[in-house]
Amino acid sequence: MAAQKSNVTRVRENGSERAVVFVHGYNGAQDDTWGNFPLLLAAAVSDFDIFTIGYATTLLPDVTGIWSADPDLPILAIMLSTELASEPFDRYGSLTLIAHSMGGLVVQKALVDDETLAARARNVILFGTPSAGLAKAGIFRFWKRQLRNMAAGSVFITALRDDWTRLFGAERPFNFLVVAGASDQFVPSDSSLKPFPRSFQKSVIGDHISIVKPADATAPSVALVVTTLKKGIVPAADSLEQTRLAAEQPTTKTEARTLAKAVEDTPGISWKDIVEAALALDCAGDRPASIALLDRYKEKDTDIKGALGGRYKRLWYDTGDRAHADYSLQLYREALASAQAANHGDQIYYLAINVAFMNFVLLDDAAAAQQMATLALQHATPPGDDVWKTATVAEAHLYFGRTAEALAEYRRLLTLQAEHWKHKSAALQASRIAAKLGRTDLIEQLDAIFTPASRQANRIFVSYSHADREWWKRLEDMLRPYLRDDKTELDVWVDTRIQPGQQWDAEIRKALDRSGVAVALVSKGFLASPYIMDHEFPPIISASTKGELELVWVYVESGGFEVTPLNDIQAAYDTKKPLSLLPHAEQEEALKSVAQQIKAAALRATERFKHQPKQP
Repeated sequence: MAAQKSNVTRVRENGSERAVVFVHGYNGAQDDTWGNFPLLLAAAVSDFDIFTIGYATTLLPDVTGIWSADPDLPILAIMLSTELASEPFDRYGSLTLIAHSMGGLVVQKALVDDETLAARARNVILFGTPSAGLAKAGIFRFWKRQLRNMAAGSVFITALRDDWTRLFGAERPFNFLVVAGASDQFVPSDSSLKPFPRSFQKSVIGDHISIVKPADATAPSVALVVTTLKKGIVPAADSLEQTRLAAEQPTTKTEARTLAKAVEDTPGISWKDIVEAALALDCAGDRPASIALLDRYKEKDTDIKGALGGRYKRLWYDTGDRAHADYSLQLYREALASAQAANHGDQIYYLAINVAFMNFVLLDDAAAAQQMATLALQHATPPGDDVWKTATVAEAHLYFGRTAEALAEYRRLLTLQAEHWKHKSAALQASRIAAKLGRTDLIEQLDAIFTPASRQANRIFVSYSHADREWWKRLEDMLRPYLRDDKTELDVWVDTRIQPGQQWDAEIRKALDRSGVAVALVSKGFLASPYIMDHEFPPIISASTKGELELVWVYVESGGFEVTPLNDIQAAYDTKKPLSLLPHAEQEEALKSVAQQIKAAALRATERFKHQPKQP
């Protein structure tokens, strides 16, 4: 076995009574995580000794095995406590703990378990730490380990949050900061910031890595730490920082407007802060103010103009006004031309794919869409773990008819940690392309990826004998006004949706399995059909009995329903006479009543879904 090595780097050790300890995220060497951060801090503050601390692989019998075991983070917290109670740290009465990513979880665990360490801690600063855990698996590939402790809702995360609130919720013996990167795609602000009161939240420009690898002493992360150490208190948030926080966490219209004004009043404002202020306004429900802010600065940067194009695209979605769509396309094209002139690759792919979308959906120009999609692919490939590049590559495949490749990328997209609205945006754009193609099968496949359970709540499965097709046509016409433009996106499934070449039995069974409501048009033909009675009817009855779907059945023509399980299920209309024996006017009123009941059943199914556990 190799000799044990030191896991402490002494950046500066001059006999001070106070020390700063950098704790990395346990991914690679302890010093690589921080870059020049410790040296830049050493140059800015003179009365602190500065160290970095990490763990060599020989400190554990098998790091790979420990990482995948349940006690990994608690073990590392004990190791950190032990280290900080030993030489050279035992002589410091005041410790500033600065941690990144998963290292922040270890620091928190050490503090809640070790009251002596908590009493010695003067400042605790956590950068990009998933304090509420991680909902998706994409981040784990970033660390190249299966860190089950970090999953949102895990025993470790739940206990840590409870212990932290109990011990430090009302009062803590140290200054405390949690810092999010405005562009962090690995740890969203819901996890890094929201578990803590707003007064402890900070936001700096940068992604998950760059926020702890400052280029120079003027970098926001360095300035934040320096101010905290020199003043001995947590610095108040300036207007730009408040804006970034607002962009990451929806706020009120009044707050968003105040923050936007602060942005405008700041000299030399960056394009990123303008865009983030506009997003804060949009998230707060004030799209007109968001548009006004972006419009004022649209010539400052292609990103601002592209964001403005996105706002007008959303207006088109909401209103159907062609003028909004035309202006959106104009903005995207202008921004793309500027980005190409400046060879700004990250803007080119984003703008090109949006021009492709507008060409395809608005202008019906598939060739132009493919041309723009090709340009987007040139600048977005390979997408790696970038959310927007992955969404771009997936969408580009759709324009070329490469459905399997597109769906694979969309599935991978959901493994990448990101704010929910980013996934939702990609899903919305993809679904509109599928609708333009008239591909109901593709819409269903996208739904299965982005909202797998919601379609079960919102789908209505219709079972009928083909001899009764005219009855279904009449009911469908009566039902249509009740489903049109409904916010729940109710979806009626009938067997005419089966595409040539698809397996009939498999498609019907799949559709039934995904439905929250079943409608049965019962007649002698329905009851005499071997396929219906042997394959469709039993699972419908079983699911209805278990409460998994709601059955709405209609007695349309004479038949022996009383000897079937239907006799024990309330029909949607009086069964004394089948509808076929009623006068036409009464039939129409009966069908209207049935349509209303189907709509109500579908809405009840949707409401049930809201209270069901989410699928993994």
